[in-house]
Amino acid sequence: MISVRYTLYAALFSAASLTGCTETGASERMSLLETESSSETLLLASTRLAGNAITVAGPEGYCIDPTTMRSSQDSGFAALASCHIMSGGKKGPIVEPGLMTVTVSPATGPAPSPAELAEALGTTLLQHRELSALALGQMASEGETAFSGSDPKHWRGAFVLGPYLIGVTLYAPKNSPLLGAQGAAFVNTVSSTIRAKAKLDASARAEQSHMPVDPLALRLGRLFASRNL
Repeated sequence: MISVRYTLYAALFSAASLTGCTETGASERMSLLETESSSETLLLASTRLAGNAITVAGPEGYCIDPTTMRSSQDSGFAALASCHIMSGGKKGPIVEPGLMTVTVSPATGPAPSPAELAEALGTTLLQHRELSALALGQMASEGETAFSGSDPKHWRGAFVLGPYLIGVTLYAPKNSPLLGAQGAAFVNTVSSTIRAKAKLDASARAEQSHMPVDPLALRLGRLFASRNL
């Protein structure tokens, strides 16, 4: 068990090259809870990753900072946060502060479950929700490094869409309603949009039903951009 846990833990650290961006770095650049440094940043309502196959967009009031984006032909990374905060109060309505990250990578098997994600992170799974777009878990720890003031608890999940493995994570400040049911709904909304707007050809959809089951460590290594993602 110790060797398996070590392998999974190492996989989380080893995939930074997948997106070329660590999650902590993304949150620092976006200055999630301050309005000074990002006031002139060009913010996006949506973006396309993985050769334009996967579209990421947030609910109203949440934008993508393009400096956080990384995309290749079959993978990508983007982070969502409050448009109002990132623009220094110049754009968008006031919404709950939070950081959501989306990672796209090649799928080589079924998506890891919330329990498997918690095991890989070495944390406790506080709750597991089967939502319309994905299975989502609330993790007890590892969220405290996302940005200044972020709560250790956070939401995390993954789902397979055609040939892609989509990983989603939501961090929020301490005592935020996004740590509860509102946060789970937020993640489900973004994940539903990804599903609805994905551009997958027939061969890609067929590939999803024929993917071989591979070791969990490999799936996690492809999913995470850093230990915190």
